[in-house]
Amino acid sequence: MKDFHFSLNLGLIGTDDSRIDIILDYLKEKTKLTSSKDSISEFQFIYENVPLKMKIFHFKLFEDLTENINHLKKFDVIIVVVNLYNDQAISKLTLNTYKEFCDIFMFNGIAALVGIDPYLIEQNNPPTSKKINEIFLIQKTKELKFHYCFKIQNSQKDISDIFNKVLNNVILKLEFINPEMFERVKTNGKDSVGKYL
Repeated sequence: MKDFHFSLNLGLIGTDDSRIDIILDYLKEKTKLTSSKDSISEFQFIYENVPLKMKIFHFKLFEDLTENINHLKKFDVIIVVVNLYNDQAISKLTLNTYKEFCDIFMFNGIAALVGIDPYLIEQNNPPTSKKINEIFLIQKTKELKFHYCFKIQNSQKDISDIFNKVLNNVILKLEFINPEMFERVKTNGKDSVGKYL
């Protein structure tokens, strides 16, 4: 039981300009990267005394996930990241595309829409004004029937907030599904030496 942990599959969706690399860099800094190849990265860490192994599958579009169904398992969390200066990426997100993904993967996990301001993060002046404001981001979240909406302006604080919110929800689910095993794993987590997110 010493090395037991809960596994978590997370789909991270975003085009090149959405800067999902900022999220992956944050996780590499805060957790232990155990493997990385192509569009899959695996991290190990302890959250709220619960040892977790999180596998992240990163793709540009929902369609890329559905095309790779043979290589993928179920998802617990989906995070869609859009650049606040690129309204093309967000306009391609539709409820039908999301529903198709949910049907194919029988997804009933947590979904979040994240708007990222790469210029503010890097403390540069943007070449144009934002094309996606907070109100539009919130409306799109409601339209897609996602659970959460976030904005990343400060990579450390904002990404931490996203994972705290999502992982708290995951932990509650794990505790509800199998309380006895959850307590055993959590006790094991207290004795583990590992990185904390």
